[in-house]
Amino acid sequence: MNNQRRRASHRPATQTSQDGEQATYGKRVLLAGASGTIGTAIAAELKQRGYWVRGMTRRASDIKVDVDEIFVGDLLEPNTLESAVSGVDIVISAAGAPPGFVGSRSGRYSFPGIDDYGNRNLLNAAYKAKVRQFAYSSVFGGRFMGMSEYIRSHESFATALKTSGMRYHVVRTTPVFDSFEGLLKRARKAKIRVIGGGGALLNPIHRDDFAVAFVDAVEAHEPEVDIGGPEILTRREIAELAVEAWGKIPKIRSLPLALASYWSRFSVFRGGHNKFVSAVNTMSSVTDLVAPEKGSLLLSEYFSEQVARWSEDG
Repeated sequence: MNNQRRRASHRPATQTSQDGEQATYGKRVLLAGASGTIGTAIAAELKQRGYWVRGMTRRASDIKVDVDEIFVGDLLEPNTLESAVSGVDIVISAAGAPPGFVGSRSGRYSFPGIDDYGNRNLLNAAYKAKVRQFAYSSVFGGRFMGMSEYIRSHESFATALKTSGMRYHVVRTTPVFDSFEGLLKRARKAKIRVIGGGGALLNPIHRDDFAVAFVDAVEAHEPEVDIGGPEILTRREIAELAVEAWGKIPKIRSLPLALASYWSRFSVFRGGHNKFVSAVNTMSSVTDLVAPEKGSLLLSEYFSEQVARWSEDG
């Protein structure tokens, strides 16, 4: 069965580097997770630079960016992956379980299940197909939050990739601006609670800035890169920016860490995945997560643009 839906039949010309090796520009790429927030940005950046892109997703209608082919497959079903990696030069995975709360099917979307086991299935398929390069979009914080299942699953796969014998790229990012959408919506009431006083430092990054840095790392053949945004903010400052984007005066209150940790335990009744989400949300709220600064887009501008867009939509 052919799972692919062709968008374009052309194959871009390749270039040759000085040492005779085919240059990165013009290569064929499989992008897993092409319908996600980060995957969409990476796909757009790849196309901007002239790559041929096959976007992999579980539902073709979820892909909102123009790619050359759409491939319907599932990381948890290895038999769908052989065709996905066929004929490509680079495999990029931006695929992972949802970083937020999910509904009754949470077991299928667990971090261990998709971020680790599922990506290992893709890695095995790529290895068997003799793909030479594999790049992985991961999360920054492994050295600080290694006990979190969210981090552990990412780092477990990163270890598998690094020992695969393939040319690899592990690009770890601080949270992208989109991850604060829930906070921004709550900020409309001007009252926000921050865990532990909100003093933890963070430099989030716009997904487009991350995509540029990600593809730069692949083209430069950098094995491991940490990426953050251009400004360092406290969690309290981020909350204040969210409220101010609505034109209101912030009323920020502190939620004791002990109480937040106690409440997070009850999320287990909503499913195992939601338990892990709650745990990492609590832990990251009180942990400094500052990575090397990249990009130029600011969180305050992103918040203002989102509020304006929501206001237009009613």
